[in-house]
Parts: sequence; structure tokens; C-alpha cells
Amino acid sequence: MKRWILPFLLTLTFYFESVFVEFLPEKIFGQEWILVPRFLIILLMIMGISYFRNRTLIYAAVFGLLFDIYFNEIIGVYLVLFPIGVYISSKLMKYIFANFFTVFLLSMISLSFIEILIYGMNILVLRKHMIFDEFVMIRLVPTLILNAIFLIIIYFPFNRFLMNLKKEEMNE
Repeated sequence: MKRWILPFLLTLTFYFESVFVEFLPEKIFGQEWILVPRFLIILLMIMGISYFRNRTLIYAAVFGLLFDIYFNEIIGVYLVLFPIGVYISSKLMKYIFANFFTVFLLSMISLSFIEILIYGMNILVLRKHMIFDEFVMIRLVPTLILNAIFLIIIYFPFNRFLMNLKKEEMNE
């Protein structure tokens, strides 16, 4: 039974991201901001740091493909970006002491990297036009704030859950 909790939680988060967007107001504090919840990649990055990296990379690839199929016009963008973000985060944590502040900082940097790459793909492939300064102010900063709040709320319980799950699986 415990074996199915993690995939169920990730699937629920995948679904919750799209539902969450529907409840966001169009304007916040009189400004039109594009808030992009990246809750799934946040959970995957925490998993890459606190859980088994190879399993997490498989989850990242599977959910990246689902993300591409469900949300994206180009198949393969998230299929590649999710595992790369998880891999880089987990590799860097081998050289840095893993605590909340380093995980927070690394997650925000990785998320910025992913968002900028997606911005570049939208400019190059889909020919969507948005000036980089406008992208930073309207999409990147609000997205980082939203996902930082999510990370602050979810980090400690999810990390504890992953540590217990890892300990149980290693004892089996």
C-alpha cells in the first residue's frame, strides 16, 4: 500500500496545478501577473534530494511526458526539463549541506532556469513575443513567489515523509 502513496501524491499534485490556476484572480494588487504553479517540479526536486535519485528521475520523465501531452504544444520540452532540473538539484546537494535554506535557494534557481528555457522555447519555436524584461516582471517573479510560498508550506512535511519512506524501503 505504501508503494502507491508517492505516485498518487504526485498525480494529485499534477491535477491540482491545473485546478489551482482556475482559482487565481486575473489581477492581483491591480497588476496583471502570470502565476504559473510549478508544484510538481518542486516536489520532484525535493524528492531528488531526499529520496532515491534514480526513481525520482523516472517519475520526473513520466510526469514531464504527461505534462507535455496535457499542457504543451511541443512534446519533449518538459520530458527533458523535469529530469534535468531534478538531476542538477540532486547532484549539487552532494556538495552542499542539505537544509531548508539551500534546498529553497537551489529550487528557486532551478525553477528560474526552467522558466527561462521555456520562455526561450516559446520565442524560438512557437513565435510568441514577449520582451525579456516583461517576462521577468509579469511571469518569472510572480511564479517564483507563488512557488516559494508552496515550498515553504510543503517542505518539512514532505521531506519527513520521504525520509520515513526511504528508511522503510531500505529496511525491506
